[in-house]
Amino acid sequence: MKFTRSGFAIGVAGLMFGVSAAANQEWPESFGYLGIQGSYYDIETGRDSIGDVHNYWQPAVNLGYRFNPRFSIQLQYGEAETEARNLDIDVDAKLATITGRLHFPEWAFGGFQPYAGAGYGRNELEPDGLRTKREDMYVGELGLQRLLGSHFMLDLGVRGLLEDDDRFFDSQPYIALNWLFGKRYAEAAPAPAPEPAPRREEPMWIDSDNDGVPDHLDQCPNTPAGALVDDVGCHLTLEETVSITLHVEFDHDSTTVKRSFLPQIGEVAEVLVQYPDAEVLLEGHTDSTGPASYNQNLSVSRADAVMRVLISEFGIGPERIRTSGMGESQPIADNNTAAGRAQNRRVEAVVEASREQIQRR
Repeated sequence: MKFTRSGFAIGVAGLMFGVSAAANQEWPESFGYLGIQGSYYDIETGRDSIGDVHNYWQPAVNLGYRFNPRFSIQLQYGEAETEARNLDIDVDAKLATITGRLHFPEWAFGGFQPYAGAGYGRNELEPDGLRTKREDMYVGELGLQRLLGSHFMLDLGVRGLLEDDDRFFDSQPYIALNWLFGKRYAEAAPAPAPEPAPRREEPMWIDSDNDGVPDHLDQCPNTPAGALVDDVGCHLTLEETVSITLHVEFDHDSTTVKRSFLPQIGEVAEVLVQYPDAEVLLEGHTDSTGPASYNQNLSVSRADAVMRVLISEFGIGPERIRTSGMGESQPIADNNTAAGRAQNRRVEAVVEASREQIQRR
């Protein structure tokens, strides 16, 4: 079967439009990646009998690192087999490249981020029974990248290769699937400081805690602001029970806490700050995929992951957090559907506390 550049382009376009427009993915600030690439190497004709070979498909492996949203570097190595155009011999083609890439996240469209790259390439053609032909090449790239979930990245592009010696120009459209590792996300900007409260005029008599009772009659100084007080300035109290429920969902076979759930975890942390004697119980759950014993351990790991967020992100003491794993024993949705399994992959937390709570005006 003969493959052409137009056939490759049609396949790439089909994959682009076939990728579902999933929820917007948050790009990491920096990450490494390892992947595989398929490409169609279109070699310029008119070379010597060794270098003048048929076009060919070439698989390759990628290793790269994105240092920040703007710059990355990639190493690549690929091998393929082809034939000489004018000689009846087989030729092994090997290509290694290193490129630096400049990314343009502000121009992203449809989830795809464009980039341009430049670098160096080394191409070797090894014909049967003849000496190897080695070519130094200047490399240029134009491409698009898109996240597929939180662990994979699709890379589509075209590479131009200019031979250093005799200035022949080859082209190489490609598609790659890369697995991401070592992801780091940008820290959220701190909230702006609240504006200072306007100064109130001091009355003829002094009320230091602003509870409406002058100091010379106040038997309970330093009453918290906004508290209801009796005639002698002491606050009124009531018994209050506080209960807040947290629900954090996870990807399949994952213990990574998504940053989209940080505000909900922060609400639990806020209650723990308001009630210093309170404790929280974190219960991890899984769907029914996989062995029950594996799911039991996975559920404990998910609860521990939320615990680490409460400790590192919100400063909650570890002695106030308990974790347990429920495995797949307590589903809240149908495990026979993808949506139901997504709901079952979760961590639930319940905070229960009782204390004397000051009544507010």
